[in-house]
Amino acid sequence: MTVTKADLVNLLSDSTGMSKAEVDEVVNGFLYRIIESLERGDRVEIRGFGSFFARERDNRLVKNPRTKEIVSVDRRFVPVFRPAKHFRETVNQQRLKESSGDS
Repeated sequence: MTVTKADLVNLLSDSTGMSKAEVDEVVNGFLYRIIESLERGDRVEIRGFGSFFARERDNRLVKNPRTKEIVSVDRRFVPVFRPAKHFRETVNQQRLKESSGDS
């Protein structure tokens, strides 16, 4: 199952009592500020959740799998999310519990 931004807005609206329009504005503002910070080269750290940062990727040569042609990919920065330790462990434990119950 995929949880969309609209799903998050609905869940937050239901749990906070705020209107969907207000929650949508807050969520969009939150995401925009993360993107804006990464564009400036800043790291965004949310304690207990994780951190967002931009990782530099050097230029390199890659092979197009369809045409077998070698092409150059320019240097670039890619956004990265690293979950906090507790977040990783909690998700792992829950997923392991769920998958062992399926057997």
